[in-house]
Amino acid sequence: MVSKNLFLLQILAALTLAAASAGAESPVPVIAPATTQGTEKDLAPAPNGESRELKEGDLPPDIELVNQAGEKTWIHDSRGKALAITFFYSRCSAATYCPLVSRNFDTEQELLARLGASDRCHLLSISMDPENDVPAVLTAYAKAVQANPRIWTFATAREADMRRFGNAVGLEFRRVGGRIEHNLRTVVLDASGRIRRIFRGNEWTPQELAAELRLAMLTGE
Repeated sequence: MVSKNLFLLQILAALTLAAASAGAESPVPVIAPATTQGTEKDLAPAPNGESRELKEGDLPPDIELVNQAGEKTWIHDSRGKALAITFFYSRCSAATYCPLVSRNFDTEQELLARLGASDRCHLLSISMDPENDVPAVLTAYAKAVQANPRIWTFATAREADMRRFGNAVGLEFRRVGGRIEHNLRTVVLDASGRIRRIFRGNEWTPQELAAELRLAMLTGE
């Protein structure tokens, strides 16, 4: 198991290399290893209007994405598979936020492979920072976290679309200076694209997520 600080250093090294290769004008961010141990309550933004969070069995909005290869895709392109969606941004250095969720997804892809479920499940990390997290940045980040592209995709969406999807699942985020304050949501969709479960915060485990994905594989077929 890779330690939190080592995991952050791996991301830092990959993004620094990408920035050096792309030149000074590159939008690739450089982050520093963090010791922040915040909780969702500490860092979640203040409510911004009412959001209507969907429930199990509801169909979330479909939104257009751009993945790390620069290809346009849609959330519902994964119909026929169970899908776990989480949200991050590459410059996040709060150790118990985006880096922790990415570490959990790294463990998750290994679990799915061992369970023989990787061809019927997929993982999707959507950035809340489309201005900075362009395909080159997502590619560097994916490499840093050792993401298997057959199992785990990184993407961005237009901010308006992110807010529309976020409102549906209880995700809140806002820009404060050069960072993004946000809460945490990890959403499991079944094979028909309907919500199976919404994990709130960061206390879920890869084993819990794997169990939900296996059940989601059988739902909506």
